Amino acid sequence: MNYTLADIKKLREETGAAILDCKNALVQARTWDEAVRLLVEKSDNKVERVKAAGRATGEGGIFSYIHHDRRIGVLLELNCSTDFVARSESFQQLARELALQIAGVAPIYISYEAVPTGIIRETRKKLLEKDPSLAYMPVKKRREMVEKRLRAALSEQVLLLQPWVKDHSVTVGDLVSRVIAETGENIVVARFCRYELGESG
Repeated sequence: MNYTLADIKKLREETGAAILDCKNALVQARTWDEAVRLLVEKSDNKVERVKAAGRATGEGGIFSYIHHDRRIGVLLELNCSTDFVARSESFQQLARELALQIAGVAPIYISYEAVPTGIIRETRKKLLEKDPSLAYMPVKKRREMVEKRLRAALSEQVLLLQPWVKDHSVTVGDLVSRVIAETGENIVVARFCRYELGESG
């Protein structure tokens, strides 16, 4: 595929991949969409490898956000493996975006895995009651369908499943994965709390 420097820049902005990776993808691909797919696959593989490495994430920082009218505030602990990455602009920017997301959308849980089993059981029950046809599906297909619908139903409450407020085609989990791929280090949202003026408890 023929490409220009402007194409490399555009692909980098679209995918967040390194310049050399963008150039290689444009060389290998026959179309723009194929170049994007190659970079997404490479990024996904890198993220999985980084997460699987199991390095401790004892560095990072505590970040805060206070809304301009001072009615909403957020405290966030975001962790990584090294102080070098903790001080990087991409990590700091991610922390700002996450704090803004929490302030604006008010998630309850960090990840799907953190949702209490009672909530999942109750949501699953409601889904099955809402669509009785699920009961007649083959077991494997029913499990897949219910799992997909469960995640969709709980996505508003789960930070990493929420659509990013600045681009609804990207989830917050995707945003974190981009920075993991960029830095080569695992990044973990350890905890957060959101305060709203007048809230009790």
